[in-house]
Parts: sequence; C-alpha cells; structure tokens
Amino acid sequence: MRRTAVPLAALLLFWLASDAFPQRNTEARTSAAPNGFPHVVRVRLGYLHPPTTLKVVADAGRAKLRKCASCTEVAFTSITLRATGSRIQIEGDKAASQDLGISGIYQIIAASSPILKADFPIDIRANDGHLLVTASMPMDEYVASVLAGETGTFRSDETLKAMAVTARSYAMHFGSRHALDGFDFCDSTHCQALRLSDVTPRLRKIAETTASEVLWFDGEPAATYYHANCGGTTEDGRFILGNDEQRAPYLEQHSDTYCVRNGSSQWRSEVSKSDLQRALAAEGLNVPGQLRAVTILQRTSSGRVEFLTITGSHSMTVPGLTFRAAIGHNIGWDRLKSNWYDVHVEGDKIVFHGRGAGHGVGLCQVGAEVMGEEGRSYREILAFYYPGTLLGVSAQGTQWQQLSSEDVVLYTTRPERDRPLLPLAARMMHEAEQTTRLVYSGTAKLKVYATVAAFRDATGDPGWVAASTRGRTIRMQPTDLLQDAGTLESTLHHELLHMLVEKHAKPGTPLWFREGLVLCLSQPNGSPRTRSNFDTVAALEKALRAPENEQQMREAYADAQTRISKLIAQNGREAVIQWLQEGLPPSQ
Repeated sequence: MRRTAVPLAALLLFWLASDAFPQRNTEARTSAAPNGFPHVVRVRLGYLHPPTTLKVVADAGRAKLRKCASCTEVAFTSITLRATGSRIQIEGDKAASQDLGISGIYQIIAASSPILKADFPIDIRANDGHLLVTASMPMDEYVASVLAGETGTFRSDETLKAMAVTARSYAMHFGSRHALDGFDFCDSTHCQALRLSDVTPRLRKIAETTASEVLWFDGEPAATYYHANCGGTTEDGRFILGNDEQRAPYLEQHSDTYCVRNGSSQWRSEVSKSDLQRALAAEGLNVPGQLRAVTILQRTSSGRVEFLTITGSHSMTVPGLTFRAAIGHNIGWDRLKSNWYDVHVEGDKIVFHGRGAGHGVGLCQVGAEVMGEEGRSYREILAFYYPGTLLGVSAQGTQWQQLSSEDVVLYTTRPERDRPLLPLAARMMHEAEQTTRLVYSGTAKLKVYATVAAFRDATGDPGWVAASTRGRTIRMQPTDLLQDAGTLESTLHHELLHMLVEKHAKPGTPLWFREGLVLCLSQPNGSPRTRSNFDTVAALEKALRAPENEQQMREAYADAQTRISKLIAQNGREAVIQWLQEGLPPSQ
C-alpha cells in the first residue's frame, strides 16, 4: 500500500519550496491487519525517565546488533551503552553511533528499572545525554503490557478481557499520539501505562483471545476512558471531552452498585499551602499573594468538583481537572485521588476528604472486577460501562452509499456532500491521460470517510494522513476538511496520478523514481532543490521506505523530485515516462 501523509494544518500543497511535502508513516505503520489496524506499534520505553546508560545481554547468542542505519547486523553477547549528548558510546568501542538497532531475544538492564526480557526489535538513539529506546512490538503484546500496567491483580479473566478490548479501543480512538516524535505511544499514563517486565502468559492469552476486537460508535473506535474506582457513580464524559454531548453519549453518568459492594472507597489527604501554591504556579496558575484558602465553587451532577476558588490576596477560579492535575504532576497523584471530595483549611494545611480514584469516566475497574467475579461476561461488562457501543473486529454502524460515473465509483456516507468528486475525478483522469499518454484501465474507486477517526481506523494511518491509495481504491479523509484547507483538488490529483504511475510501472521500478515522477507531474512548475541531500540512490530509497525522522522525510521527497526534474530536463518527459514502463537505463 502506498500512503500520502499530510499535516492537516496545510494538508497537501505539495509545493516543496514552502517545505510542504507528502509525508509517510514509519515502517511500523506499514504492517496493517485486514481491518486497517497496525500489526505492529512503535512504543517509547522509559518515556518519563529515559536512562543515561543501559546494558543489553543476548539470550544464548540469539540477538543481533546493528551499529548504524545501513550497517549489517552482527551477533553479540553483551553490550553497555552510554549517551553522550546526541551520540551513543558502546563500551569498548572507540567509534560513537547515532542510531543502534537490536533484534532477537535479549535482556535490557537499566538502573532503577526491572530487567526486561524481550524479543521485539528496538531502536536506540541519544538526545541530550539520554538514551531513547523505541520498541516495535505486536499490537497484542502492547495490549498485554497495558493489562500488566493498568489492571493490578485482577482475578477475573472476563474482566481482563473487557480491559483488553477497552485498552485496544482507547489506543485506536486516540491513534498515534507521538507521530511527530517518530513513535506511536509512550509507556506512561499519557497514553496508557505499560509494565512490560510483568507481562505473563495469562495476559498474553487474554490479549490474543480478544485480538482485533474493538468497541465502536458511529463507525469509529469509541473513546473508552477508564479509571480505578468511581465511588458508586460514574462521571459524565462531557466533563473530559467538552460540552459536545453527541460526541460520546456512551460515556453517560450512571450509578454503579458493583463498585461499592466491596466496601467504602473513602480517603483523606492533606497538602501544605506553600506546596499547593508552588504546584499551581508550576502549571501556570499564579495565586496572587500568599495562598490562604481553597473552596469548592461548583460541582458536576455526579458530585465531583468542577470549579474551585483559590484565595490569596485576590480570588481566582480554577477548573477541578486542572487543580487535580497540578497536584498530581508536582506533588503526587496519591494526594488527590479523584475529583470527588470536600476541602477545608487546618492551619497551614489544605485537607481533602474524598471517595473513588481517577476521573470517574467510563469503565470503573473495581466495579468491572466485581462484575467478572459474579459471572458476568466481558461483553456484559463492556455494555454496562459503554452503553450504545458495538463490539466487533471492524467498523460498526457505517452505512456506505455508492455513486457512479463512467470512470469513477464513489463510496460515501454523505452523498450530497461528496457527489461533486465524480466529475472532478473524471476530469483529472482525462487530463492525466492526455499529459502522460498513459491510460487508466477500468474505473477508479474513491472511498470518503465521514470522520478522521473512521479514516484512521480503516487505513491504520494517523490523523495527519490525508489520503491512502491501495490498488485502484483511493481512501480519503472527509472532503469538507480538505476543502476548508484548500487542498481537496491537490490531494485527489496527487492520488490519481499515483494510481496511474503505479499501474504502468515496470516491476522493480525504484520508489524514488515513482515518487519523484508523481511530484513532477502534479506540480510541473515547481521549484526543485538545487542539490542532493543523499550521497547515493540506495540511501534515498531507504529514506523513502523507512525515514528516520520528519526532516529526513522532507529531504527524501525533495531529493526524489529534484532527481526526476533533472532527468526530464536532460531527456524529456516522454523518455522518462517510457523508462517508467520499460525500466531505467543502466546509467540511471
């Protein structure tokens, strides 16, 4: 599958002079399951506290080391790595590296971290004296690791299955949160907490049993928030998502008698006034004068704190979520376990009395565990906490309608909005045939998704990808988004040209040649770069297939266009198009 990845901020202008370019996903995103979900996800390990040194020990010689991006893998027994600025120093090796790769079966030993035994490939780079370790792991292993990090000591297999579906749905709904950083998810609660060293055969079996199962709402993965303990009543999802109640009606507030069957979840904690004032300041909330009091201004319908008044020399209003986050980030999440509490002043202390743990939205883990122990199935657990969602391995609730012309078949959920694509695509196809003297055979298929999330689900691409082409089918994000960005026509034009080029390309034609030709055809008056950013064609080809970072992607596309522009200037466009069909001359 060929992907054209484009930032939604400027979506697909394709003018390299302004540094816009058709980006691509990293190699981890190119392996997708039949329903569009990735088989493999890239996870940054030690995200919050990256190590400065670590030791990697091969398991009985079954691991290999790659010292640079283009280096050959070699077997090793044990290596110790240290970050020096942006370079990696291997103990006993005089030369430093910028990029290391390890595959096979190995153990990672880092200070203050459990020993991790793994068999998935990892890439290691250095930044600011720290080692950045990125693992390319199967999706099911990721889900099993989330279970190890988020479910504690759950006894019920049915509850674990419910949590596996919840974790997978959450990941697919929010997508690659760190795409611009070169990976999909981190191992902290910013995405979902992982504990790779605690993954057991039981957790792997749970993940495999529910493989590819996702909760759906309106044809897209549901926003399956979850928390530790709701205290007997869940919170309405709009207090996290905003006031668009139609976005996630399945996150409604409701009573949860299962949660309270094992006793009270009440707690007490205290924070000094000075520590609280510093914590708020660290989050940009500067209390005027000296903090004197904290009072609750408004509660949500579930009883949780929505707004507080913080009093110093003057009073200020602070959202409850922001207040809790300030304490959690800077003092500790154990000090304010939830937003369901009372608060008063005792001397120089702010004292809290509360119940529950977490934000209260979605699945309550304590209640889900009780449901599982009482014999409820994981489907019943999910239906209780996410009412109105559908469980399945492919998008549920989407009704496609088909529109056709002589040259194009259009699949859409909004026919009146997308109908103009039929004559537009037909015109572009005829113009491309006249320009290239190549012929489309058969009809082109366009599939336009109603939402970014639905597109992301079907393609396995992150939200900043504008369109994806597989064979004769072009899959696109919503046309109104592309239209608002002023890039609808350029996106469609580019994809149709790719369809034509791929149709006539001789097997084995290099990727740089095909990509560069499409860029030159789509913008014949563009301004290519004056110099090459890659020493060899092999280096360019590798950068296009598996770019190391965003900057290298930019350089690779610019270089591909520059090379084709020069070939066209020297040999003519007809000759270059003929090479596409017959193969490049040996001199190229």
